[in-house]
Amino acid sequence: MIRYKHLLTGLFILASFICDAQVEALRMPAEWEQQQGIFVNYAGNPNDPELSVKVQKVCREIIRELAAVTKVYVLINEEVDRGALKRSFLAEGIQVSNIKLLPVSGLFSMGVPRDYGPIIVKNTRGDNKIIRFQWDYVGADFLNPDTAWARRRDRIRARYFNQVSKLLNLTVQPVPLMLEGGEIEFNGKGLALLVDSFTLGRNPLLTKQQQDSLLRLSLGVSKITWLREGVAEDPGAGRKAKIVDNIYGFGVGGHVDEFARFVNDTTLFLAMPSAAKATVDPVKRITLERMKINAEILRKSTDQNGRPLNIIYIPVPDVIPETHIVDSTKRSFPVRVLQPDFPEWKQGDTIRFLPAVSYLNFLVFNHLVLIPKYWRPGFPASSKQKDEAVCKIFAAYFPGKKIVQIDTWGINLVGGGIHCWTQPIPSE
Repeated sequence: MIRYKHLLTGLFILASFICDAQVEALRMPAEWEQQQGIFVNYAGNPNDPELSVKVQKVCREIIRELAAVTKVYVLINEEVDRGALKRSFLAEGIQVSNIKLLPVSGLFSMGVPRDYGPIIVKNTRGDNKIIRFQWDYVGADFLNPDTAWARRRDRIRARYFNQVSKLLNLTVQPVPLMLEGGEIEFNGKGLALLVDSFTLGRNPLLTKQQQDSLLRLSLGVSKITWLREGVAEDPGAGRKAKIVDNIYGFGVGGHVDEFARFVNDTTLFLAMPSAAKATVDPVKRITLERMKINAEILRKSTDQNGRPLNIIYIPVPDVIPETHIVDSTKRSFPVRVLQPDFPEWKQGDTIRFLPAVSYLNFLVFNHLVLIPKYWRPGFPASSKQKDEAVCKIFAAYFPGKKIVQIDTWGINLVGGGIHCWTQPIPSE
């Protein structure tokens, strides 16, 4: 009976969207198509200035590279002193003439722009339009939602999308589908990658077919390849944050931009640890088994025209997890965030924390490609070797583009990477 009720609800949601929306042919462009500007998150945690410094250090490097070539809309907390921030950018040699600061109410509570939007699509005339999907934090109860939080969330997002709509002079089309930008990958021709273990559970009132229909109408998706599971380095929330043994992480549990990315319409990069590394590293062992399954799915799949996909394996970074001591007097990150879900931790216990590291959380923006690098003093020599090897692979598949490597550890700590913290605006 409950399942039947959910089916009827899903049909009503889909029918309402079709009736209410001015349905036109829309298409999500590939990231390597021409872009005219970009959003970059510069939010900090008001309650954790030490962590915010680490996060914003990476953000400034991203902004530096992008502001040299395009208009950058920097999303900031409302309380930030805009004049002081611009002066600090200027002092670091960042091209402030291309920067527009956009104070956003409740920015920190929304996460990163790749996930909460805007997602900008094109119609058949080449005009841009903003798609506003539903959004909620990972781990939320979608069948019995927290109504007080939902009201606050919806007010924050409505205000934000109104800001963006006025800023870009674009209309906003709401879509009744829970979707984060980091969980879907496009080839620009109609093929999309999604992870069933992540996406389907976030839309319990919609069948797979209904979700397919909404993606076709809003993003021009004509075919979906459903992958099985994400990398171990990107665990979910709550008890899922424990990866293996005494290693914990801070991720979302299945965003495709952590492990599978298109680099042209038939070629994609897939994260794949070596068998040798997997024998000595329990985290890579988990990732290897998952990626083998995803690789088999991709090998059997085709693009929207029935052509086979070209799969290029990309290494998984060699990094050393951070060691943290459980200390109730300090309550520092990540212990502060994780401990409520692990009440068995005792004062003085030691945990190891592994951020959601990945070479595939990269950004293509016109003639610029920003990719992560991970070697730092104390890391193994293999970490530097992998950084260099991955840079050469990117150069081979993006000929003529400037490849820039950025140490993304600061934003990896709080989840995601360069791709997550940015959202391009396609050229019209």
